[in-house]
Amino acid sequence: MKFNLSIYVFVCFLMFSCDKEEQSCSDGKFTPEKEEKVDCGGVCPPCDFEPTVIDHYVSAKVNGESVSFTDFGIAKNANYILTFFNDSLTFNLNLGADESLGSHQVLEMNSNGTKNGEQFLELYEGVVVFSEVDTVNKEMSGFFKAKFHKTSNYSDTLALTSGAFSKVSW
Repeated sequence: MKFNLSIYVFVCFLMFSCDKEEQSCSDGKFTPEKEEKVDCGGVCPPCDFEPTVIDHYVSAKVNGESVSFTDFGIAKNANYILTFFNDSLTFNLNLGADESLGSHQVLEMNSNGTKNGEQFLELYEGVVVFSEVDTVNKEMSGFFKAKFHKTSNYSDTLALTSGAFSKVSW
């Protein structure tokens, strides 16, 4: 097989070359016609970019599928009730009244789940671990897992695993 070096060089140049705009964004030099500061602004990523930090959240695996919830809160009466939901799922976890850090049982009363309108009213097991309780700002953070059954069908389960919540207000 005959190899044409000039075609190879041309193809490599097309595949691997970057135009000056891309190169100027990481060369450590200020290019006034293309950048606002060294390697930023203009054709480069913004200067003084600060990523969005999401520090208030609830997430879990629901029957093995990762889900993030944008609607959540904690109701504080005698106990702390963590509520989180989206368009097809709703959960209430009774975290109890104890504010101490560490592991606690999720209480059965007022703990339940709903998936696509089907109710899972019986808490089979549940654990919460408080990693932060801020009584000044009224926020809690921690981890949880829980498993619910339908009252009429114990083989139909709604399982929450790898649950996490951060700075949820009450």
